[in-house]
Amino acid sequence: MSIPDGSPQGVVSASSDGSTGAPDVVSGGGRVPWGGVGGPRGKGRVWLVGGVVVAVLVAVGAVSGLLTSDGGRPVALGSLGAGSCFRLPAHPDRSFTGSSGVVRVACAEPHYGEVIARPAVDLAGAGTTDRVVGARKACREPMADYNPDFWAAPANVAMEVVPPTEQELKDHPSATCLYAGRSFLLTGSLRADPSRLNAAQRQYLDAVRPYDGVSAEGLDGWKGAGDADLTAWAKEMVAAEQQTLEALRRIGPPAGAEEQFGHVLDQHRMAVGSWQAAAASDTTGEIRDRIASARAAEHDSMDAAQAVRGALGLTTAMRPTGYSL
Repeated sequence: MSIPDGSPQGVVSASSDGSTGAPDVVSGGGRVPWGGVGGPRGKGRVWLVGGVVVAVLVAVGAVSGLLTSDGGRPVALGSLGAGSCFRLPAHPDRSFTGSSGVVRVACAEPHYGEVIARPAVDLAGAGTTDRVVGARKACREPMADYNPDFWAAPANVAMEVVPPTEQELKDHPSATCLYAGRSFLLTGSLRADPSRLNAAQRQYLDAVRPYDGVSAEGLDGWKGAGDADLTAWAKEMVAAEQQTLEALRRIGPPAGAEEQFGHVLDQHRMAVGSWQAAAASDTTGEIRDRIASARAAEHDSMDAAQAVRGALGLTTAMRPTGYSL
């Protein structure tokens, strides 16, 4: 079933117990209602930043295939707590902000998004003057807490960050971190159940958490990122890579994936050198070139990481965007 404007929506499902299974995608042939994404993958109105979508300029009025009206009274997106699911009203705001009206629904019902957290945004503490960068940093840990496996969400699900507006930054400086269906409505919660992980799986996800969290901010995919934010992020990537490498060395490879585990370590050691060079660079071109080299090394580890995850019994369905282990 295709998804032209105004037609019924497809549904992406998560299992009812909160774990994420294979997506139940009703249609794979319809257009993406957002009309594409920004950055390197398109020219639409959504900024795709690594594995995280920055939903500050989402043209939600154009998402006619996802708009719903069930008579529910719209409430401000920023008023919803963690674990709340919502639909878009029949006539949504043109910009997606914390004050945008949404209709809260049970997560078992088809919905557009699920709120992960509403963390405070502290620009000074985050070392930035940019509210989008600050919002991404504020969402880093809550996102990892909510679901520590960055590969677990169905492919059509995006992690989104809604930064505060300039006025919200003055009145109540907080961001909204959420999951959202890119081209289909969702059913079921995407909150992870830690009890479903065995000891080896928990060790691995704990080891890769520093890298996955910082990497997902993906400033390399945001053309609006300034040199200062890029070099600061590169320094964070150096620390995150080193933390993850040390943790992976401690736990060692799973049986049957020793060679692939070694390849992951080798590629990420190479990436550390490029991140260090990016952090020490002082021109935009050199910074981005060094970051691109780091990303290339990381990308070359993905197939090996897939094999490692398979040996551990974790999902092996790679995320369509971003870099994670």
